[in-house]
Formats: sequence, C-alpha cells, structure tokens
Amino acid sequence: MPTSPRDPAPEDALVRRAEDLESLRQAEHEMAFSGDQREVTGESSTVSQHPADTADFTRQRELQQTTQQLLERETEQVEAALHARQTGTYGVCANCGRAIPSERLEARPEATQCVDCQRRTETGRA
Repeated sequence: MPTSPRDPAPEDALVRRAEDLESLRQAEHEMAFSGDQREVTGESSTVSQHPADTADFTRQRELQQTTQQLLERETEQVEAALHARQTGTYGVCANCGRAIPSERLEARPEATQCVDCQRRTETGRA
C-alpha cells in the first residue's frame, strides 16, 4: 500500500494508536483506583450520605469500569493487528481473507476485519 511522504504509514498509525491506548489505560487505571467512596468524597462514612450522592458515585464507578473494558478491547484489537503485521497478514481480513480497504486501515489502523465481516461480528451474524 503506497503512501506519500506526508501521509504516515498505517503501521506508524498503528504504533501511535497502541501508545495512545496505553496512556489512556494508565490514566483510567489511576482514576479508578484513586480511593474508595469515603476517600474520594472526603466523607468519614458513607452512611450519612444522601442516596443520590451514593448513586452518583456508583454510576461513576460503573462508567469507569465500562471505559476500562472498552480500552481493553481496543488494546486487544491493536495487539492482534500488530501480530498480523509481524506475520505478514496485516491488511487481510481475518475472517474472509480479502484485502481490507486502505481507507478502512487509515481510519482504523487496528482493523483486522473488512467492513462486511466487522458488521457481521458486531450484529452477531458471524
């Protein structure tokens, strides 16, 4: 796949994506483990807190957990794409074996499936 000198190679974008995800994962990890509810809110007990405050704190923790799961899934995709690059199969759909369009790799350098196979995977029709 030819690239111009101004356009970074998909491999470079893939490495940058891996670095960005690691930074995000570290920041999220630090936030998630910044302390329990009493430490975060400055309260000595959770008993006297209004239920809405407790619910808000619980919701924030759930969002953090969801974010961590999404970052983990994206990291796995990047690792799979890096492995495909090492084995010489980067840019080839892991499901059907067709070439992944360069436009897709530019938008999502970690893509290991073509658009059709990715759509089937996401909709549960794999």
